[in-house]
Amino acid sequence: MLVSAASFAACALAAEAGTESGPAASAGPPQAPPPEETIKVFIGAAFGSGTARYTVNGTTKSFSDQFQGSSDESPLIAVKVVSFGVAVRPNLYAGMDLTGLTQSGTVGTDKTNLQLSNYFATLTWFPWERGLFLRGGAGVSSLFKGVGSESERSNGLGVLISAGYALRVHGAHHLTFSAEQSWQTYWGSGATRADNSEYNAAYVGYMWMP
Repeated sequence: MLVSAASFAACALAAEAGTESGPAASAGPPQAPPPEETIKVFIGAAFGSGTARYTVNGTTKSFSDQFQGSSDESPLIAVKVVSFGVAVRPNLYAGMDLTGLTQSGTVGTDKTNLQLSNYFATLTWFPWERGLFLRGGAGVSSLFKGVGSESERSNGLGVLISAGYALRVHGAHHLTFSAEQSWQTYWGSGATRADNSEYNAAYVGYMWMP
């Protein structure tokens, strides 16, 4: 009897041990940790043209007015040197925008050049995370005027609003189409120093956005 009871107890313990080790034995390999979320960015540049004007002592002139009588007046060239953004939300990017506009020609015997530059902090919003985008920005602006050996620079503040579309060509590469309007106001005084300026421009460009 004692031998039979001992045998029964041993079988019961073995069966219980097998039951406890079953789930552990059938468990799969350990799960890998989820991948870390990557930082979303975009960077781009663009080239275009438009119109610009500035006000001096209450008199408003377009850039083209400065080159009346010039035989080699160039068109107004607008260059978005760089646009950059880092995602702060899935469809909202904080970044920077550096833009320059220039026009030149010879008036009489003097080589004349006008150049407007913006150095702006921007917010760019993609309503559907891709494609259409809206941008607003503000920062430092500068208007340079050179006539012959003389030059003058007006410094101040500016703002811009812009809308565009980023067309995906392949992978992270996009072709962009955009239009923007910008206003500037300048400090200081002088008979020929600008009080304010504004421009509108249309661009075709490139954007890298993975």
